[in-house]
Amino acid sequence: MAKAPFKFWGQYSYSLDSKNRVAIPAKFRQQLADGKVVVRENFEDCLTVQPAAEWERQAEEALARLDDLDSKKNRDIKRMMFGSVVECELDKQGRIGLSLEHVRTAGLNKEVVFRGMHDRFEIWDRRKWEAYKKEYKKQWQESE
Repeated sequence: MAKAPFKFWGQYSYSLDSKNRVAIPAKFRQQLADGKVVVRENFEDCLTVQPAAEWERQAEEALARLDDLDSKKNRDIKRMMFGSVVECELDKQGRIGLSLEHVRTAGLNKEVVFRGMHDRFEIWDRRKWEAYKKEYKKQWQESE
């Protein structure tokens, strides 16, 4: 499987406006030449965003091969991954509008955090991200 040429790295803080729009960090926007992204639910309490073409490539290569008749797990993965997908296009200010369902599902409030994930990035509610990071550090320290 070929690796995408994306480099979504770092953490950035932004705010949702009253219409659930959020500006994409400039360093991330630079890698979205056509301005088209896919937003979907994540398995954790956040959203995953990636270039639409990259999502289509990954979905075709990996998720489409999951056989519904093979297992409930495969059906669950497909439901989560395909059922929550919303295609968005950046507006002239470099923002995307998040669906009300995505905002509710991820528990987003006004303050959000963007986290780079190499070929994609995540959008977290700031408080949820801080709690997740604290728990991760605790588990990491306990495993030493």
